Amino acid sequence: MRPAAPWRRRGLLATVAATTAGRALAQGFPQRPVRLVVPYGAGNVTDQLGRLLAEALSRRWPQRVVVENLPGAGGTLGVAAVARAAPDGHTLVLAAMAAMTVTPHLQRGQVGYDPLADLAPIGLVAVTRGALAVHPALPARNLEELAAQARRAGPVFYYLAGSGTLPHLNMGLLKSALDAPLEHVPYRTSAAGLADLLAGRVQVTMDAASVTLPAILDGRLRALFWNGPRRNPALPGVPTLAEALPGLDLANPWLGLLAPRGLPAPILAWLEAGLAAVLATPGFAERFDAGLEPLGGGAEVFARQLREDHARFGALLARLNIRPD
Repeated sequence: MRPAAPWRRRGLLATVAATTAGRALAQGFPQRPVRLVVPYGAGNVTDQLGRLLAEALSRRWPQRVVVENLPGAGGTLGVAAVARAAPDGHTLVLAAMAAMTVTPHLQRGQVGYDPLADLAPIGLVAVTRGALAVHPALPARNLEELAAQARRAGPVFYYLAGSGTLPHLNMGLLKSALDAPLEHVPYRTSAAGLADLLAGRVQVTMDAASVTLPAILDGRLRALFWNGPRRNPALPGVPTLAEALPGLDLANPWLGLLAPRGLPAPILAWLEAGLAAVLATPGFAERFDAGLEPLGGGAEVFARQLREDHARFGALLARLNIRPD
């Protein structure tokens, strides 16, 4: 028998450790439907994951989990609303890495919450992967050729949805590593940027796989590397970042479940166990969108990851001198 995946083993262990105590100490919880805030619009990859999670948790819990979309300001409006909510476990947020570790540095004192002090991590849910994709008219077939093309013919323009995002940081690191003139063109949405990339008005992106993978698979875009620990089975000929440029570490954004700070420990344990059990459910991860992978890791693991990434990206933003456009 094939051994369980690491995230599934962690889920099973967390369930065994926390379920008994959670049931005994959190009697009567939840007392009403649980509100799961998704701080992005309907149809976004986070929204799709949030609805899968709400559906699965609703089947396990005595009350429904209801998704509420609160988009705006790069996800910070929804996170701020949850930070202000009562810490009783009935209001949760599925937050993206950037809203917790990048934007608070860029908009210091303006996001309405301290990501390390105002929210209680429950567990990591998923990680998003992506590829560096180029328009086929660009002759580059690897990073060395991309850098040479940019130096020879002038700037190569890349789109990203917004500024100060994790893909923006990743592209800043890649630009520095290649020492080549790659120029950022910010777009309001990925859809608008992708349309211009497919039309050849910009040449490169490192958007999420949910955005670019269909165009890569049908030949409208070419992938130069896959940002993951192993090759994507759908793109067997595309090298990983480690193969394409050894030594460069680019972030893979996570999505995590959080509650307002001050959540009673028994309720936190109960929520943590429920999330772990859902992630360990056979077939749950197979419903994820392209480029989205289950992550796992409970409250303690998530809290440590949050602290480390908050410090890491604060230093990186300063080093790259990245600011909102």
